[in-house]
Amino acid sequence: MGYIIKGNLRACLYLDFYEALDHVQVNIYKALEGVEESSAFKNQLEMLSPNAVMAKEKRHLGTGFTDEDGNYRINVCDLYTEGAIEIDLVVSDKLATLKKRSNPIHFTARRLMPIWRNNNNKIKEFSWNYSFSFQFWSQLRRQFDIWTILGNVKSAVDKTTPIKGVVVSAIDVDWVKDDFLGSAVSDSMGQFRIDYKSIDFKQTYLSPLISIETPISSIPGPGVYFKIHNSEGILLYEENRAMGKTQQRRNIPRCFNIDLYI
Repeated sequence: MGYIIKGNLRACLYLDFYEALDHVQVNIYKALEGVEESSAFKNQLEMLSPNAVMAKEKRHLGTGFTDEDGNYRINVCDLYTEGAIEIDLVVSDKLATLKKRSNPIHFTARRLMPIWRNNNNKIKEFSWNYSFSFQFWSQLRRQFDIWTILGNVKSAVDKTTPIKGVVVSAIDVDWVKDDFLGSAVSDSMGQFRIDYKSIDFKQTYLSPLISIETPISSIPGPGVYFKIHNSEGILLYEENRAMGKTQQRRNIPRCFNIDLYI
């Protein structure tokens, strides 16, 4: 009798906005006897050390990877004869560069007793779909120093019609030199997403020897303003850089949401 574990993984990024956990490694382990089932991993990130991961290898039952939509499918090894399992995830830094890499984060997502169902091929299947909370996912993103701007581009005429296919650029206003945070193309719903790291707004004229946000602030975060171009590079919208110094735009949080009208 064979066993298959499949499902979908996602996480709350902002309010009701969820992102798929794409290209995440999913490891299945046989749970130790006497260890209770637990769902206590919901809001607290507890990273496993290399030694802790190595100690689990003898109980390893299978490994798989999520696709771009967060779906995964794992064939459990023949040594498994039912019983409680542990589901571990290994998440890598998607914004890692050649100069700066972060170690992958390995953590136990759930310990449970699967309820197996027979399919037509004499194989038992178990589905585990999960949505990680904002509180949990923000802890992991902080470990990788990932910042995100989520937004919508809409028509200035009716404030509702989405504008697709335009390039939105986010810039951090600074004393010495404004820092380019990144750009993204709006989709069919007018939505865009820009991911960046703190090093992108901590550049100074002495970088990379010295990188710090200027002026020095007790609240770390960039002060942003935006530009929008069409696909041919023609400027459609440009905010005054002074917007980055306003109360609403100064020291924005790690996940910032905005509507832009053109």
